[in-house]
Amino acid sequence: MTNLLPDRKQNIYPRNKENIRAILNYYFDIPDGQIEWLFEDEWLSINQIEYIAEQVSIHYDFLESVIGNRVGITISNFMHYGKDALEGREEAMTGKGNAPRKKITKNLRERIINSNLKT
Repeated sequence: MTNLLPDRKQNIYPRNKENIRAILNYYFDIPDGQIEWLFEDEWLSINQIEYIAEQVSIHYDFLESVIGNRVGITISNFMHYGKDALEGREEAMTGKGNAPRKKITKNLRERIINSNLKT
């Protein structure tokens, strides 16, 4: 599957905790959850983090409806779904293992693709 994340090289802002926090505060008003991975994961550039947050916020109602319980409604959980959906890694959406999570990830990816086709 194709990676839908923007190119890492198209950054204009430095990747630091303050800028990541500003993005998260802009797009979300829900608990953080276990968000440390996002501050520590050097693989994601700041523009990619912003794009994931934007896409997840656009599809917030979908994620909220399929996750259902308040414990799972966290920035960390939603950003993990967004990262997996946008990276397009096959193992995040098919195969053995956490089938409900994979189904949600696959559905989120399809929704992102379809909504981007409309714009």
